[in-house]
Amino acid sequence: MDVKELARRNRQAIFNQIGDSNVVLVATQPHHVFYCSGYKSMGFDTSWLLKMAVVFVADDWILVGPKADLWSAAETVGKDLRYFCYGNFFFDDQELREREGTDVVEFATFDEALSAAVAQLAGDRHKLGIDSMDGASHTLVSPQGLQLIDARATAAFFRDARSVKNPLEISLLRSASDLTEVALGNALRDAKAGMTEYELAARISAEMISQGGSPGFVVVTSGERSALADAYPTRRRIAANDIVRIDVGATFGGYWSDTARTAFVGEPGKDVLLAFAATSMGHRKASDMVAPGMTTDALFHEAVAAVRQAGLPQYKRHHVGHGLGIESHEYPTIAASNPVTLLEGMVVNIEAPYYRPGWGGMMSEDTFLVTTTGVEALTRLDRELFVIPA
Repeated sequence: MDVKELARRNRQAIFNQIGDSNVVLVATQPHHVFYCSGYKSMGFDTSWLLKMAVVFVADDWILVGPKADLWSAAETVGKDLRYFCYGNFFFDDQELREREGTDVVEFATFDEALSAAVAQLAGDRHKLGIDSMDGASHTLVSPQGLQLIDARATAAFFRDARSVKNPLEISLLRSASDLTEVALGNALRDAKAGMTEYELAARISAEMISQGGSPGFVVVTSGERSALADAYPTRRRIAANDIVRIDVGATFGGYWSDTARTAFVGEPGKDVLLAFAATSMGHRKASDMVAPGMTTDALFHEAVAAVRQAGLPQYKRHHVGHGLGIESHEYPTIAASNPVTLLEGMVVNIEAPYYRPGWGGMMSEDTFLVTTTGVEALTRLDRELFVIPA
């Protein structure tokens, strides 16, 4: 994957939303730094205080980050990296700098580095947009004469650009879904009564890693625990007559998968079959409706109505899906409020989970690409209730 080209297309998508090249943009949120540069710092996994930014105009950009990330970023981005770094870290790298021609400018603090990057790219431009005022104060990054664009408007430009994926992004999302389905399918085929939730989760995680993915969330819940939303696995042993609800996601090249399936240990009873059939009906109804021009509120209402009509009249949900990309849940949310029209290139997840504390929970979840003529399923694993031998 050409990381440099991917980031260039992503930055261009944001400018396409703005429709004005007379702007300096600053991305400070971790996922936006990755989106606009192609580089993701491991430092974000260890400290929420880490500060990085991408300062960019229509045809140029600078990455701002800790000195410790210099060569990791250079490895990812390549020789054309312009890096404004801050803080103390010691590399014996003078020879490498000269040989590689890496453009590095050092500063004492993040604020100084960020201000300098904005000044460097501002030129005769008159406007400044920042993705989040939590990440940078405009008084620190705005040279004299730059007019600050409303923060909510800037955030919407980033959101809308990210919601429609380019072919390079779609390729990464497809790979993430493929490796996750292989991991989940193999784990379900190997599952046995007596295994702990930990053991089944470890089987899924190891398979993800072996294929080049990074496990993001691995929800394996069994018995009454299957009604706990987004719960960590435990040492509980999977037993006869258990519902086993599995909801997993991994990243590949920085892009997410999100897939869920349900299993039962032994012969499922009528109550399990009824609930699974009802939720499957809602899931199928919404999945079949995904297409360009469809609205998220219509998908929501049809899915909920289908579940209720199929046997769970009390069924309620706050959403039945969401966008997928550089975050596991992103715009648009498939819900009753704030309707959004689906566009070609959007990638969305569809789900209709059911949680009944004291009894159990179940779900199927799949990923779909909105195409010119309809939809392409990025997940293809059997959606029926899996049976684990008792």
